[in-house]
Amino acid sequence: MPGDGPNKGWQSADWFRDPAWDRTTRDQFEERLNRARIGNRAQYLRIKALAFRDAGELHGAKELLNRVVSDYPESMDCGLCLELAGDVGREEGSAEVAEANYREVIRRWPDLNGTTGMVEVSLAEVLTKSTAPDRHEEALRLLDSALKRGRMMNSDLFRWNIALARVAKQLGDAETVSRAARAALSLTKLGPQYPRHPIVGLARPDAATLAWLEKAAAG
Repeated sequence: MPGDGPNKGWQSADWFRDPAWDRTTRDQFEERLNRARIGNRAQYLRIKALAFRDAGELHGAKELLNRVVSDYPESMDCGLCLELAGDVGREEGSAEVAEANYREVIRRWPDLNGTTGMVEVSLAEVLTKSTAPDRHEEALRLLDSALKRGRMMNSDLFRWNIALARVAKQLGDAETVSRAARAALSLTKLGPQYPRHPIVGLARPDAATLAWLEKAAAG
């Protein structure tokens, strides 16, 4: 990368995308990171964390995401890293960690700039799994707020409708469950939103989710 100094034998220019994290690779990464421009370091840590997550190395991903949050709290990457840390918490089965991170994102960046824009939906998904009715009502408010932002892709709207169907089921609102499930199913029939990016925006549910939606849509 420009400004990062000589390669010193490390072949790949994308040194921050490599999911390896053995002693040698870690030392090389830290060396390159220390030579990088300060303004780029949070971004490199975020990309490396995503490489870990894609490789199933959640512990390493969490370590680097938390490092961005603690070491670069004013960076443009901080909000997204906090959101991603919440996602990793969910993948690890910790709803508490996920909720805390999502709430912190909303508190610090209420406009959600620099994030995926789906933090409210993610938090609503977490709250929906609770047994407390007041948390279900909060989930509905979060979903309403997310929809009003008006910048969702079809895949995002698909998630939104699933979350609405699930929270409506918790609240005993069968009509909304069916309506939201039908809306979600209709989104699975839509093609790519951008010709040059055939995967972006596609709603691609797994078999279990599709079966649940079909049952919910039928009432």
